[in-house]
Amino acid sequence: MNRTIALCSLLPVLLTTSCSDTGSSQLIDKAVAETFPPVAMSAPAVPTTLTVTAEPAAAAQPTGPHGQHDPHDALGPERLVKVALQHDSEGRLELAFRTLSDGIAKFPEAAELYAVRASLRLQMQQVTAALSDLEKAVALAPDDPQIRVNRAQAYRAFGRYDDAMHDLDAAVETAPDLLPARFNRGALHYALHAFDAALVDFEHCVAVDPHAAAPYFNRASTYWELGRGDEAIKDLERFLEIADNGTWKKTGEDLLDNWRTALANPVIGAQAGS
Repeated sequence: MNRTIALCSLLPVLLTTSCSDTGSSQLIDKAVAETFPPVAMSAPAVPTTLTVTAEPAAAAQPTGPHGQHDPHDALGPERLVKVALQHDSEGRLELAFRTLSDGIAKFPEAAELYAVRASLRLQMQQVTAALSDLEKAVALAPDDPQIRVNRAQAYRAFGRYDDAMHDLDAAVETAPDLLPARFNRGALHYALHAFDAALVDFEHCVAVDPHAAAPYFNRASTYWELGRGDEAIKDLERFLEIADNGTWKKTGEDLLDNWRTALANPVIGAQAGS
């Protein structure tokens, strides 16, 4: 079985897929966080201070994460997302959830609040709750490709591959150069052994961002499965040149040694060579 980890999926789980035993091919199925930020969660830094209009003395005071006088009460959905992400980045996950949940209570039609809360839930492996949020988010914003990408990852966790592919196809149609959509669709094609289709997506990823490491690793693995060993070696060497994640760099080095050994074997080389 091949280890897979999943790029831009916000789902921190290991998935497995069977591919040919030749050279023990592997596929990165989850990006390292620093390679791509979580989909639909990137936002500029939150200001260090927030100003709100003082409530009249007789008015009821809002309650929330900051106590009786909640500065978030005057914020709209986009600003609430920024505040929640700031809480999350600084380790205050409970406050992040509370900010989003309070925002949803106030703005029940704001798709971005559901989407970001789902992203946090995916990080916590609360997949069922995340999918519920994502279903609501897609219903509110059906043309948002980033939300589609995230829902596809939740579907994939439940083995709903057709639904996942439908969402990824929709995301790619809406935003052809959105790297998470292309990359995750390629990873799903690969998992389903549709290697020619996977190659198309990984090639597009490399064309869109030739400095991103993960697509080279996955395209290398796809080349290997297609019997294009020399091209697989070249891509893996490129991956090792630009990768900055130590764990996957070591994996790439080990895999490169295995492939070179395999290509030196007359029988295996005939199967995987160019």
